[in-house]
Amino acid sequence: MADAALIPPDETLAGIGRTVAAVPIRHPLGRRWWIAFAAAMALLGIFAAALFWLLFEGVGVWGNNNAVVWALDIASYDWWIGAACGSLLVSATLLLLGAEWRGAVNRVAETVALLCTCAAGLYPIIHLGRPWYFYWNLPYPNTFSLWPQFRSALVWDAIDIVSFLVVCVSLWFIGLLPDLAALRDRAFADAMRQREERSLTRGLAMMRARTYGLLASGWRGSAAHWQLWSQAYRTIALLGVMLVVCVQTGASVMFAGSVMPGWHDTILPVTFLVNAVFSGVGLTAAIVVLIRAVYGLDALVTERHLELLARLLLGLGCASLYCYATEFFSTALHGDAYERGVLVRRITGEHAAAFWTVLACLLLPAQVFWSGRARRAPLAVAAVGILVAVGAYADHVMVLLVTLGQNFLPAAHEPFRETVWGIATFAGSVGLFLVLLLLFLRYLPAISITETRRLALARAGTAAEAGRGASPEPEAVEPGTPLWGISASFGTEAELAAAAQAVANLTAARNGRDVHLDGHGPVPMPRVVRALGLGGRTIRPYALGGALAGGLGFYGMCVYASAYHYVFLIGGRPRFSWPSFVVPSFAFAMMSGVVAIHLALLVLNRLPRLNHPAFNIPGFLRASEDRFFLSVQAQEEGFEPERIERRLAALPAGAGRPLEIRRIPR
Repeated sequence: MADAALIPPDETLAGIGRTVAAVPIRHPLGRRWWIAFAAAMALLGIFAAALFWLLFEGVGVWGNNNAVVWALDIASYDWWIGAACGSLLVSATLLLLGAEWRGAVNRVAETVALLCTCAAGLYPIIHLGRPWYFYWNLPYPNTFSLWPQFRSALVWDAIDIVSFLVVCVSLWFIGLLPDLAALRDRAFADAMRQREERSLTRGLAMMRARTYGLLASGWRGSAAHWQLWSQAYRTIALLGVMLVVCVQTGASVMFAGSVMPGWHDTILPVTFLVNAVFSGVGLTAAIVVLIRAVYGLDALVTERHLELLARLLLGLGCASLYCYATEFFSTALHGDAYERGVLVRRITGEHAAAFWTVLACLLLPAQVFWSGRARRAPLAVAAVGILVAVGAYADHVMVLLVTLGQNFLPAAHEPFRETVWGIATFAGSVGLFLVLLLLFLRYLPAISITETRRLALARAGTAAEAGRGASPEPEAVEPGTPLWGISASFGTEAELAAAAQAVANLTAARNGRDVHLDGHGPVPMPRVVRALGLGGRTIRPYALGGALAGGLGFYGMCVYASAYHYVFLIGGRPRFSWPSFVVPSFAFAMMSGVVAIHLALLVLNRLPRLNHPAFNIPGFLRASEDRFFLSVQAQEEGFEPERIERRLAALPAGAGRPLEIRRIPR
């Protein structure tokens, strides 16, 4: 695909940062944002009222009965976690495949995954009836020597939701970390400007800059930072993909493990996964279009991005249609009387509205994207995305209610009626999602600054000014002032890499013991990493070790608890029911690997470190904007700054000559 179609040719690194950072720093919507926030808070208030009545009366207020023990509560949970899985899978897959257009989508997709997981996490807790005892589901020492029932699918849900939340938070935060540094530097510059102007909001501006500084954890765009960051980001994305497959196929295994009709088709795991991704992409597409229209980000979210999202929706729509057609014909041709009865009740029964909603909202709307004009229409992309999300919810309602309301035993047939409290609980969870989404849009960058800059740099001539003309003169410091080192600034990564290689060769003659070299820039710098000899560093063994230790440890705990220490025979299952331990152990392994790699990223990069001498380099704020810096830190008493300054100044113009050279006092 052509770069020009994804981003205008006149976009610069600084311009991208200004455009995206202006939203959380300037808050351009003003009153309109507050109106939307008030509406979302009203929905959240409905959730508070529903929760109060639920705790007062019990979960029966949802309309659940002896037959339909799972109703809108589990349908809502499955829908939220499905949308989260779909959004996470899209972001992770685009990252792993190196898709150039991911910058306009991945931040929204990761945020949708995180917020949907938060909304989904409400249901298992409040479904307990006494949510303040939620920790009873966790394995912890207690006076009764009780263990959770690890063979129960409900415990799988608890492990899955915790693991998924940890993975979502880690992927979201690591992707956001460089952008937080860009916001920190821009907010600090804005705070300094307001202080000079004696603005009434200067105190608030400084507090905002300090908050971003704390969240950025001392990120300074070091080449070493970028190298491990890229590895950690991609590795967590890979672990997230595997967790998504585990969660969605595990859910279908829970259904297939029952004796209920309509839940045993072999294509059910594929259908679950496809519809989860479909709903996640639909929500992501709708929110991307909303952000583009409201904040005027047409230059960064172009028609090409919308067309690619529409193509993705079309492909998933065709896959979902195939899954439903396969299930329909398989049941009609080869199913028994009970299976065919479930199919007929889905179409003509008391919950037939759910089936026709699936047909009208989930299966058919995406087919409009066979038209090229529709693929480039923002309103069409947003409308189809919302319809897909509605249809996916109807699918969960249909699969649950139709089967549970009329199973094999006629005496157990009991219809389900939706109640206002069940609907209010779901509406409240939507309110929570919207409140968190609006807070995200107000205070954090909705588009990845880093990924968009990488796309811009892929075009020739996008980089900032290069070193040209006469050799730069190093700025003098007072005689006798102890030096921290030398800094040199450059307009491009290529020039920084050339200068780093030249200085590295110069210091290699003295074994490099007197200096420590590092590069700093607003994007990952693979050439600088090679020039500094950092290519051998890797963070992946920490992920592998953490995943193996966590997975095997959790599996061993399941075996010990269920087969030896707390033997609880139920349903004819053997004491050593090893297959039932695989799903939660795998989810826990993915979570352990993510935690290990997240900690390794911070520890190996020595973060957080809020005060570093590199921040004292004049103009260093531009390291998160459009400038590249080489820092030469003195390590021993024999440090000779003149020798390094002469070498840098002697480099050819356009091949490593810096824009300026400075001596940095301690």
